[in-house]
Amino acid sequence: RLREHVADKTKLPILIFPEGTCINNTSVMMFKKGSFEIGGTIYPVAIKYDPQFGDAFWNSSKYNIVSYLLRIMTSWAIVCNVWYLPPMVRKEGEDAVQFANRVKSAIARQGGLTELPW
Repeated sequence: RLREHVADKTKLPILIFPEGTCINNTSVMMFKKGSFEIGGTIYPVAIKYDPQFGDAFWNSSKYNIVSYLLRIMTSWAIVCNVWYLPPMVRKEGEDAVQFANRVKSAIARQGGLTELPW
């Protein structure tokens, strides 16, 4: 269905988080390759939260969900930097995993994040 959606130029773009999760604002994990297999243009976005008023992340080993939500809702602000990177397309001879890794590297570089192999 994704391939059909991307091929239809009358459809709106799809927002996908290929990492599938958000860890701790220091690293970028391995991207899931599915969205890179369909052949569309990728518009990478790097997001990095500023912990100035507290972390936006739930550390389940440190806080239960209720105390986390209370902290978030009573925080002065949740500040983040957002960078819209240039569009990227799959290069000739590049497989989906290589393409995903190239996009991941660009996002990590822009956000000053560590690129994890897993």
